[in-house]
Amino acid sequence: MTTPNPQTDVPAESTTSAVQENGSINHSQLLTFCAAGLLICFFLPWINFFGLNLSGFDFAKQGGKGLLLWSIPIFCAITIFATLTKRNAKITGQLTGALPFFVLAYGLFQEGKDLMQVLGMGAWIGLVLGLALFILPRRLK
Repeated sequence: MTTPNPQTDVPAESTTSAVQENGSINHSQLLTFCAAGLLICFFLPWINFFGLNLSGFDFAKQGGKGLLLWSIPIFCAITIFATLTKRNAKITGQLTGALPFFVLAYGLFQEGKDLMQVLGMGAWIGLVLGLALFILPRRLK
């Protein structure tokens, strides 16, 4: 006599819904991780020029047009809060992801294409995380 297989007693639809819930939780956690990473990149070197390493924080402290850079850590914090509370994570994640590209476009407009040659590690990692933040929220349910 064979013993019943406990896995066959579970309805298929409950297994599928558990996998879907797990998938959405993973995307939400990944979104939080990317927003936190972008927040950290704000303090990493963006520009390496003659041994001088300037971060987004350094540029934002200068005031003037640099004040707009404060939107990056603000939107990162809003995105983290939104994913933790499950409110408007799609919108805030995509806005936060677009910000590094707006900053780069503005920098290229002001300084020219030579800016690409002096970008530091923080800028490149920030752009990758920004791209992830722009794409990931589309997969959230």
